[in-house]
Amino acid sequence: MKRKGLMVLITASEAAPLAKTGGLGDVVDGLSCALGDLGCEVAVALPGYEKIIESCNNITLRAGNLPVSLGKRHLDADILEGRLASGAKLYLVSQDAFFARPGIYGDRHGEYPDNPERFIFFSRAIPLLCEAAGIQPDIILANDWHTGLVMPLINEGLVPGCTGVFTIHNMGYIGLVPPDRIENIGLPDTYYGLDGLEFFGQMSLLKAGIVYAQAITTVSPTYAREIQTTEFGAGLDGLMRSVKNRLHGILNGVDYRTWNPATDRYVVTGYSPRDLSGKATCKKELLDIMGLSTEFIQRPLIGMVTRLVEQKGCSLVIQAADRLLDLGVNLVLLGSGDAHLEAGFSGLKDRYPDRFGLRLTFDEVLAHKIIAGSDMLLMPSLYEPCGLTQIYSLKYGTIPVVRGTGGLNDTVNDPDDGHWDRTGFKFYGLKITELVRAVERAVHAFHNKKIWTAMVTKAMQQDFSWHRSAQEYLALFENIMATGKENLK
Repeated sequence: MKRKGLMVLITASEAAPLAKTGGLGDVVDGLSCALGDLGCEVAVALPGYEKIIESCNNITLRAGNLPVSLGKRHLDADILEGRLASGAKLYLVSQDAFFARPGIYGDRHGEYPDNPERFIFFSRAIPLLCEAAGIQPDIILANDWHTGLVMPLINEGLVPGCTGVFTIHNMGYIGLVPPDRIENIGLPDTYYGLDGLEFFGQMSLLKAGIVYAQAITTVSPTYAREIQTTEFGAGLDGLMRSVKNRLHGILNGVDYRTWNPATDRYVVTGYSPRDLSGKATCKKELLDIMGLSTEFIQRPLIGMVTRLVEQKGCSLVIQAADRLLDLGVNLVLLGSGDAHLEAGFSGLKDRYPDRFGLRLTFDEVLAHKIIAGSDMLLMPSLYEPCGLTQIYSLKYGTIPVVRGTGGLNDTVNDPDDGHWDRTGFKFYGLKITELVRAVERAVHAFHNKKIWTAMVTKAMQQDFSWHRSAQEYLALFENIMATGKENLK
């Protein structure tokens, strides 16, 4: 049977909803669906995690006992086949010694110490998977360090006729292999020099993906520029500058089937740009849920849905909290993470019980309610490769106040930057005064009904759907297929 379009195999450590810890899982799910809609034949390969195998009832054994080399060891892999909800084929690389565990990357004691070997094994199984499943991908799209090794394997000719594209979702995770475990990688010695995988005496699987991919993508245009600098390059900024002609910043998309205020099953009532009345009802419900007085409904309500880690600018918010609340706003926060940050926000809750609502957990339903019921969303991230929450908030008419970094810079239009389609407020430094000033500007706009309604309406009209992002990926794939492979190494 003749294929309609390119055959794209996406290899990753996560795919929502089967296995997800963050945005990577959402990207794999959304992009696979959108590429399929554009006529590509799409398959997704994941590790055969215990939680996936136990939760899926449509998985069959495609091939068994495939021998995978891991240094001097040989372990067998079983290839299981199923379908994602999007219709894309799903392939699982199963090996109980590595993947029959409750967590994806670790457990309550921390990350699994053999994570390098787990994902080396997964990557080395990909060529065998292609042969056993009878698929001939035109493109293999690998994601982050977990599948970076797939790129040199393609370079070695182990997937004939295939071109490798590598996506960096977060430059901060290098994927290091210590010197005494390098033999597990299984590449010829020529790959282990400074021009290959070597990174300060260890080997980096992220670097493997960057060096040997035909094209490199990252998740926003601003982040593509930032990772070429010492501040954001995680020690690989020189490499990123050297490959800038192969580097492409493509914004992640979002799934508006799930994140749409008109149809969201988690909110008390729907609303749209044509009828915003339901947003006030969502705000009243949110105040009730978070234990704040509905007498404050006329005050600006700022929401945060975030992991409590330094990257997200949480310390900055804790330090600025008194001055922010002095602006006459109320604040609600949903998230969990580092103990000292949880303690800091708990202290604020003790001091401002009627002004600050706090939930130290993750709750999908409450996340939707905060996005819908807040007037503003605060994201003061130190760095943010793309960010999804601010894109969700735009669709819900919840005006983002963000630090102008990475995808936050690319998705939020600040009137002070000369944008006519004003959708939010940005600051650029790391000073408390800059954060407070950005919120102050938002509060001033909030109290001008005409300006605020115009901003809310414009924000809700923004389009960051996966269809748009997938078109950019497809154009890239078609371009590198047409121009042929460069002599990389």
